[in-house]
Amino acid sequence: FTACSAAPSMLSLLSLALGLSLLTTSRPPAPRAAARLAASSAPSFSLPSPIETLKRLSSAEARELQRELLELAFEQDPQVVVRRSLDLARAVRVVGSETVQGLSSAAAAPEPPVILRRMCEELGATYVKLGQFIASSPTLFPPEYVQEFQKCLDATPPMPWSDVKEIVEAELGRPIGQVYASVDETPLAAASIAQVHAARLLSGEDVVLKVQKKGVQGSLKADLDLLYANARVLQLLGVVTAELSDVVATLRSAILEEIDFVLEAQRTEQFAEFLARSPELDGVVTVPKVYRAASASRLLTLERLYGVPLIDLESVRKYQPQPELALIVALNTWVSSVLTNEWFHADVHAGNLLVLTDGRVAFIDFGIVGAIPAATAEGMLDFVRSFPAGDMAGVGRALEKMGFTKELSEEQSAAFAKDIGEVIASIDSMTADIATTASAGAAASAIDETQLNRAVAAVARVAEGYGIRFPREFALLIKQVLYFDRYTSLLAPGLDVLNDERLSMNRPPPPGDGGVSSVEGGSVAVEVLPPEDDAE
Repeated sequence: FTACSAAPSMLSLLSLALGLSLLTTSRPPAPRAAARLAASSAPSFSLPSPIETLKRLSSAEARELQRELLELAFEQDPQVVVRRSLDLARAVRVVGSETVQGLSSAAAAPEPPVILRRMCEELGATYVKLGQFIASSPTLFPPEYVQEFQKCLDATPPMPWSDVKEIVEAELGRPIGQVYASVDETPLAAASIAQVHAARLLSGEDVVLKVQKKGVQGSLKADLDLLYANARVLQLLGVVTAELSDVVATLRSAILEEIDFVLEAQRTEQFAEFLARSPELDGVVTVPKVYRAASASRLLTLERLYGVPLIDLESVRKYQPQPELALIVALNTWVSSVLTNEWFHADVHAGNLLVLTDGRVAFIDFGIVGAIPAATAEGMLDFVRSFPAGDMAGVGRALEKMGFTKELSEEQSAAFAKDIGEVIASIDSMTADIATTASAGAAASAIDETQLNRAVAAVARVAEGYGIRFPREFALLIKQVLYFDRYTSLLAPGLDVLNDERLSMNRPPPPGDGGVSSVEGGSVAVEVLPPEDDAE
């Protein structure tokens, strides 16, 4: 498999894989934890001896890996592999030239995070997604990389209309005019994997078409399989740990699922079913209707929803005179999905939460979902209650219940809670920033991704001081809570989150109902890749 990927491709991706493995083991510990981690936090990196390498290459594991990689190789389109190798050579040349110019100028030399981000941008969809993975993983990567990859550009030039029409008609199996009365040739949004066009069906409904970009499937599969193959080979040779292979395997699975529009349609419809069987949510929360007859693996036709982002305070007031009611509905929906649905929406940033012109709240874009065990769901609910109330002891207990901590003594738990309290106290300054920004009329930009990622990373670093290593799922789960905490500061600063009975989490569960998810056992299973911010 790797032989057909061309030498430049192999060399650069090996370097990328090695760099990422070092990144995941080299995050500096929190100051108070330095002494505790001095013996264990330094990254270990060494090449195996020739004898050890030969033993590994002749092992049963090596034979199994060979079979796995051969299967991947037979699935590849040789033309795509050659094209991607040429793309990589071009990206190396472009970014290399930029780096040399930076070194020769009076300006500061480009830092490694900048160079890696530019490589990802030049390489296109797969590597933009890789960059977004880094940006959304503050518990896995150093803060300077997380911050730099916030800039990773996902906006790309749109496909020409001729390509869009060709793909739509190929997916429908008939001329476009036999399904749609009209389609706007200019897209509403264009990202690395897909673009969105406004349209109207022959039956008169306003819809949006999410159209996968030409060649994306082949390129993504070739790139992701190559990344995975390299990680597995390096793991076999003992150059990197299994952690890197696990990260790459999860990334690969998540991206391949994201380009499966049939799966996205199923998720959207399943969430609609969840809303329908929740009496207090039915009629006040919605998701886009899926038009199956006009959808396929590379085409998704959805009801067009007209509304404004949840944090656009002035616009929200036009459609909901009491913005806090919209917040309560959104929070009740999300908490209920965590506790009672098969899975929950795991990326509730403002672009995915809308207040519609009729006052309903809409959840859109189900590119990232998760399912958690009952104990974790209970712990998360405790966290939601404790965090806004400033109950740091409760926060510490909630984290332990969520299963992300090792067993601590009573004294250690108290110290852990105190340290987290200090971190959260520093986070609280964001609330004032949000209130100031909102009053200045710029509410739509009030939720700062960088601030939220720093907050999650800070909590994770404190945890490391107690020998606790949070999985990336922790970042996703806690980040949703932080989103809602920020939305509360913006839309309902006087809301008593801990006691307001309008919030479902403050009501006792019905008799005989544990009030938790039916998902049992195991660790948190949350997909790791943020979806593209496609407009609807």
